[in-house]
Amino acid sequence: MLKLLLIIMMVSLLVLPSVQAEELVLRDPSEAEERFWNNPRDIKDIGDPFVLNAGDGYQIYATGGPIGFFTWHSEDLLKFERTKALKKVSWAASDYWAPEVFEWNGQYVMLFTARERASGSLRTGIAFSEKAEGPFTDPLDAPLMDYGYATIDATLTTDADGVPYLIYVRDISENRIGNGGESHIYGVRLADDLLSTVGEPVLLLTPEGEWESRSGRERWNEGPAVVREGGKWYLFYSANGYFMKEYSVCVAVADHPLGPYTKQATNPLLAPVETESEVLVSGPGHNAFFNVGKELFTAYHTHTYVQAPSGNRQLCIDRAGFHADGTAYINGPTLAPQLRPLETQMLVNHMQNAVCADEQAELLWDGDICVAKTSAPYVFRGKEAEMTWETPALSDMLLIYPPAGEAIAGKVFINGMEAAFACDASLKGDAAVLFFRPLEVSSLKVMLTDGDGIGEIMLIGETE
Repeated sequence: MLKLLLIIMMVSLLVLPSVQAEELVLRDPSEAEERFWNNPRDIKDIGDPFVLNAGDGYQIYATGGPIGFFTWHSEDLLKFERTKALKKVSWAASDYWAPEVFEWNGQYVMLFTARERASGSLRTGIAFSEKAEGPFTDPLDAPLMDYGYATIDATLTTDADGVPYLIYVRDISENRIGNGGESHIYGVRLADDLLSTVGEPVLLLTPEGEWESRSGRERWNEGPAVVREGGKWYLFYSANGYFMKEYSVCVAVADHPLGPYTKQATNPLLAPVETESEVLVSGPGHNAFFNVGKELFTAYHTHTYVQAPSGNRQLCIDRAGFHADGTAYINGPTLAPQLRPLETQMLVNHMQNAVCADEQAELLWDGDICVAKTSAPYVFRGKEAEMTWETPALSDMLLIYPPAGEAIAGKVFINGMEAAFACDASLKGDAAVLFFRPLEVSSLKVMLTDGDGIGEIMLIGETE
């Protein structure tokens, strides 16, 4: 009798319906459109963009005319108001290029390129203003320095003791080598008032390797931008000609502003985007960096007309950062909508506080959404990942980024509630976006049914 009862119980268990996870009710993603933006931004017919976080908003400077420089003010990097920042300087006739502005000793200092009237050669200028928007004036009435050759694309950095250094380019126009020419990047110490140089310039970078030789006998390393991170100096630069599709951003690393620099193996970090039949992004280059809260962004230009690259270029902005091993990355060029700067929207990415037993888990929230194939070592490889929060994270949006060019699909379980997701990766930088009512998230599980890796996960919520 007991044996029969056990058999009946076992059969009953077999025929009971399986317990289904509660469905996560999703909202229409269009309700969150205001959280995103697309490249390019609404500033065109420019080149060499530079963005300064000026406290009360942002100032954008760029190459954009034969004389002087405009600046665009924006409170949110969505709407821009243009004014004149520098009308002209007495010593320069034309070719005002690549303005960059820095705060220095309570003032704003602009470094720029212009063509000297007397020599007809390109030179580096300097100007000062009490306000980020200008007007800027030149205290020297002359170029900042004259080494007997054309110089362009100057930028400013400091060493660990705050000593200023000028990083600039010896222009290809007056640096002929063999049957061609090259642009080289140099560095030199500046006086504390920035109005003169100290010592002799040091050669930092020259074009080398297959990618930096796409332009043939004429080769470029130009457009330097320096970021100090983790006791290292990261010198970002552009290779190939600005008029080429292959104009791209690379990086080299050193222990001091004057080097020696080692070029990163994953170069280029920003490169053109194209299919077998179509160019989608041409000439992403001459970048500069700025912070919004804890997020690092880079501004760069791309060709407005991809089939006819020229000096008509447009502003693009993407996120950037550094891996734990010191490798620099740029999340771009993106074609899909990206989250606007989180701080400006009173949003936060709660993944930074996630706890996961998988030793690869940090790759899910390292900031690198792995848009470039060179990001492969930083892709989370696996079919599932599970994480928890010791303090529940109030959130209403989940973004799951696939590795570069890889379609993914699967299921997520937020606090045990289930939802399906998919991303075909047809647009560079695309993500599966799940938008839901605000929840105190304490657990998240992601299971892939298609694909074998995840580039990044973001769990977004409003700041308290």
